[in-house]
Amino acid sequence: MALTSRKKRPLKREVLPLRDANLIIIACEGQKTEKQYFNSEIFHSSRLQVIVLETKDGYSAPKHILERLREYKNSHKLEASDQLWLMIDVDRWPNEQISEVCSEALKMKNTSLAVSNPCFEIWLYLHFETLKQTVNSQDIEILLRSKMGGSYNKSNLAIEHFKDSINEAVRRSKELDKNTASARWPENPGTHVYKVVEEIQKIISPN
Repeated sequence: MALTSRKKRPLKREVLPLRDANLIIIACEGQKTEKQYFNSEIFHSSRLQVIVLETKDGYSAPKHILERLREYKNSHKLEASDQLWLMIDVDRWPNEQISEVCSEALKMKNTSLAVSNPCFEIWLYLHFETLKQTVNSQDIEILLRSKMGGSYNKSNLAIEHFKDSINEAVRRSKELDKNTASARWPENPGTHVYKVVEEIQKIISPN
């Protein structure tokens, strides 16, 4: 796409002062959960706008998520300070496919990885306590319901359960990730979502 045909930076002018605003663009596997989390009151700031490119029409394979992120990057006039993140899970896809997509993503300027093993819900669970045994996606949903009084719903995330324990979730994620911080995805259980959250925190509270 020619530079002249790109759309302007997609800032919400009624919310953000343009001179200080940063963009974090996240392309994710989920249809609703990640978007509800990152667009919630937790991360509201005049310094930042988080844009979540959720999965639509069932196109949730890693290659489709990367395509969505690349298309967004190529169609908007982004600044050097804007960040792009590929947020995918490993529970449903072959390692070879994930590795290939991660390699392609890292060739894109200003793009980073936030991979969860087995799934994004690991990040949500770490708001409550750490988890060291190997789990699958079904296990995590059961555990989340036990912590949330049976109220976990991917389509209607009860954000009040998470807003006061962000730093604890980051700390627990790092503890699980201490031997694999440079890897493209963590061992099971683990998540690199904390890397996105830390970048958001740096923007919201630079001091």
